[in-house]
Amino acid sequence: MAQTSRHTRAFRWLGLVALLVVTGALVAVAQETELGGKLQSGGQITISADQTVDGDLYASGGRVLIEGTVDGDLIAAAGQVTISGDVSGDLMASAGAVDISGGVGGDARVAAGQTTVSGSIGEDLFIASGQTTVADSGEVGEDLVFGSGRMTMSGTVGGDVLGAAGDYDRQGTVAGTENVTVREVEEPTTTDRIVDALQRLISLLVVGALFLWLAPRYVEEPTLMLRQRPWASLGFGFVSVIAFVVVIFLVVVLAVLLAIGLALVGLNDLVGAIAFAALVAIVTLTFLFFLSAVFGAPTWVGMAAMGFSLQSAARRWTALIFGLVLVVALTSIPVVGGWLGLLVICFGLGAVILAFRPRRTAPVPVEPTPV
Repeated sequence: MAQTSRHTRAFRWLGLVALLVVTGALVAVAQETELGGKLQSGGQITISADQTVDGDLYASGGRVLIEGTVDGDLIAAAGQVTISGDVSGDLMASAGAVDISGGVGGDARVAAGQTTVSGSIGEDLFIASGQTTVADSGEVGEDLVFGSGRMTMSGTVGGDVLGAAGDYDRQGTVAGTENVTVREVEEPTTTDRIVDALQRLISLLVVGALFLWLAPRYVEEPTLMLRQRPWASLGFGFVSVIAFVVVIFLVVVLAVLLAIGLALVGLNDLVGAIAFAALVAIVTLTFLFFLSAVFGAPTWVGMAAMGFSLQSAARRWTALIFGLVLVVALTSIPVVGGWLGLLVICFGLGAVILAFRPRRTAPVPVEPTPV
C-alpha cells in the first residue's frame, strides 16, 4: 500500500511537470507567432538605443531597460524598470524601482518601492510608491495623482496635483490646483495601547470560544502538539510562512500559463474558469492562513503556556481565557511585542501542521489462515 501511494505521488508530480512544460512551450509559441515577439521575459529585457518596437510591448524579468523606442504601450513587471528612451503610448510598470528619464507620450501608471521621474510624461501620472521623486527636469503634462511614503516634487505639473504622503516636499511648479494630504504619524499613548490590547483580547476570546465550543478538536490537538514538540512546531511554522508565499506565487504563475495555453488552442471558455479557480484558491488559502495566524496561533500558544490539563471543560475554558490574556499582554509590549507576536504565529502554525498532517499508518499484519 505504501509503495502504491509513493507511485501515485510520483505520477502526480510528473503530470504537473509535464503540464508546465507543455504550457511553457505554448507560451513560447505565442511569443514568436501569435504575439509577434511583443511578449518578452527573461533575466534582462533590453530595447537598445537603435531599436524600435512597433506596437505594444509586454516585458517581465529581473530588469527591463528601454533605451530605444516603443511605438505603443509598455507594460512592464520587473525588479527594476529603466526608461531612458521613448514610449509613445501609455506606461504601466510594477517594480522594485522605476526610473523614467526618457519620455512617455501618454499616461504613466507606476507601482514601485522607489520611483524617479526626470523625463517627461505627456498626460497623467499615477504613482503608488514608497518614495517618489519628480526631479527638476521632470515634466507631467496633465495631472499628478500619488500615494507615497515620501514625495519630492521639484518638477513641473501642467494640471492638478492630488495625493497623500507621509512627507511632502514641493519646490516645483503646479499649474492647476494642489490637494495633498500629509499623514502625521503619532506615537500611541499608554491609553491607546491598553484600549488596543483590550479590543484584541475580546476578538480573540470570541473566536477562540466559538472554536472551543463548536470544534474543540481543532483547539486541543495543536495545543497538545505544542506541549509535546515545541521546537519542531517553531521550525515547521517558520517554513510554512515561506511556503505560503511560494504557493500563492505558483498558483498565479500556473494560472497565467494555463490561461495562455488554453487560449492558443482555442479553448477560450476555459480561460475564465481557470482565472476564477485561481482566484478562489488564493482567497481560500489566504483566509485559512489569516484565520490560523491571527486567531488560531494565539489561542494554541496561550493554552499550551498555561500547562493546564485539558481533560475537563472547566480547565479548557480556564486555559483559554488566561492563556489569551498572557499572549495579548506580552505581544502588546512596545518594541519587543512585535517580535514575540511573530514567534507566536510561527509556533501556532507549526503546531497545527504537525497536529493535522497526514500520518502513515503501519500495515495491519494478516494472520495466516489455519489449514
